[in-house]
Amino acid sequence: MTTFTNDNKELIKEIRERIGSLDVRDNIERRAYEIALASLEAEAVMFCISGQNVDSEEHVSTSKAVVDAWVEEWNQVDGSPGEPLYKTMPLYYHAALPAPVVPDEMYWQDAPVEGSSKAAAYATG
Repeated sequence: MTTFTNDNKELIKEIRERIGSLDVRDNIERRAYEIALASLEAEAVMFCISGQNVDSEEHVSTSKAVVDAWVEEWNQVDGSPGEPLYKTMPLYYHAALPAPVVPDEMYWQDAPVEGSSKAAAYATG
């Protein structure tokens, strides 16, 4: 579970307020806030060992306690003074972004004439 500081909680609250107050024309800004909020609230789904010469899928677990034990054991075996060689690294799952909406194919003969109300409606969605 992610631990939030008071600063993070305030940031999340402010982002939620901004998302709610944005107009439709601010769609890009709204999406940016939604992405930021999702990344702040993301939970780790797995954990792995991060360090030198670690490239095996065998050292991945859904339990942080298990990976912490591996890290502690590996750091004791290598026994290097100072900064530990191995650390627990959280892994996150991020769902794919929705596919962009692409308008239906339109032939040039069907395109609205510039200056008409149909052109204005087409340009603004």
